Amino acid sequence: MTRPPFAEFSSLAIRELTAWIGDNALWSGRLSDVLEEHFLPVAEQAGLDPEEAWEALGEFTGPVYGAALEDLCTRRYDDPPQNLVADFLRKRSFRLPPLAKSYLEALRDSAPGIYEAVAVQPGHGVTIRDLLTGGEPIEVIEVSGSRQIVQWDRLAARVIEHGGKRVFTGGVFPLTRDGCKTLTDGLKALLHELAEKAGVPAEAFHGEVANVMREAAPKLGGLRIAQILASLHRPLPKLINRDGDPYEFVEARYALTSGERRDVIARLDAGPGLQRTGARPASWDWVAKASEHPSRASSAGEGYALDTHPDGDTGRVVLANVALSGKQLELSVNSRRRLESARAFIEPLLAGLIGEPEVAIKSVEDAMAEKRDAPASPRRAVPKRVERAVTQRYLDSHYRGWMDEKIPALGGKSPREAARDFEGREQLAALLKELENREARRARDTGVGYDARWLWQELGIEHLRR
Repeated sequence: MTRPPFAEFSSLAIRELTAWIGDNALWSGRLSDVLEEHFLPVAEQAGLDPEEAWEALGEFTGPVYGAALEDLCTRRYDDPPQNLVADFLRKRSFRLPPLAKSYLEALRDSAPGIYEAVAVQPGHGVTIRDLLTGGEPIEVIEVSGSRQIVQWDRLAARVIEHGGKRVFTGGVFPLTRDGCKTLTDGLKALLHELAEKAGVPAEAFHGEVANVMREAAPKLGGLRIAQILASLHRPLPKLINRDGDPYEFVEARYALTSGERRDVIARLDAGPGLQRTGARPASWDWVAKASEHPSRASSAGEGYALDTHPDGDTGRVVLANVALSGKQLELSVNSRRRLESARAFIEPLLAGLIGEPEVAIKSVEDAMAEKRDAPASPRRAVPKRVERAVTQRYLDSHYRGWMDEKIPALGGKSPREAARDFEGREQLAALLKELENREARRARDTGVGYDARWLWQELGIEHLRR
């Protein structure tokens, strides 16, 4: 799809405006002041020297500058010239076509907002809802950004009327869930106070809201900078296994010392808790009841607990994988402690058939680095359609069990229990939106995601998916 015709005029308008600011000492100084309002509090809070923090932003300095420029366009100063756009158009409007001038005028009168992406049409536009003032969702034409935005994203953006369409200005950026909640809670409190003030006519309330949001522009800009700096220095999330141990890739490789391969296979097929999963190479899962191995992950502090369940059965858990290739047996587990129990199981079972193991341990960070450095595979081992189907079947089974599990984010209630009361339904809706948002982002990045819309209907809260 080609760019909408009015996009060329908005780009022209911004190019001419920034070039003019560069030759104007007054407006260059005022832009620097606004940029400092956005930037300095974040640098100080992060304990960074401003120059070091600015340098750390790297390629993101352009969007940060753009947010400050849009903020400056809306400001009215006591001393003349009072407004950047008015001053520029008074002196340079002859250089611009009508649609470029109307873009700057709309930008001058705009205010930032906090929105939720209700629906996305990649390459065309986004349907958004105002999270501060509510109301019906609106459609916004956005060609390039709609390929990056996914459903239920939270966005800070300016929406204006231009060329007969609603469009975003340049400063659109996604908000983290926590950052969005903190920001919207504070702004809603301000708007609530405003609504209760005597002497504010209902018809004037919208204009007052716009003024509040214009004043909040430096806070929004600062939040954007804080998120960028955090993302640039964010460590990997802590990954743990069911036992609460650090997640690692641990392998013990055994050479076959006597007997035939069929002897090894026969013992493994008869082994208690071993479930055959493949023939070439011959492979098995060592499986146990989840109830016999209660999760200790919650006691390990914050982190992502990773479990593997055979065939999506959450009542059982995979403790180890065994594979026989040629004259070598590989035992794979996800922690050093798990290796000890796996060895205590497998070595007596195969006594006399295997020698001492060679153990290799790899951290998640090392594994990711190897994957980044490895050459791209010329073809996928598993077709996308197969991967999507397997993912769907596995997660269907997982989420059917999940609906009856106690969830900390729901106050210790299961999703089915939370769906029965008002506060629980609101928390559950937020949790399902976060799940859908994560899967939509994964589908965009990898081509393999999960459609979780059926959960809303199953839980009886489909009316809250809006």
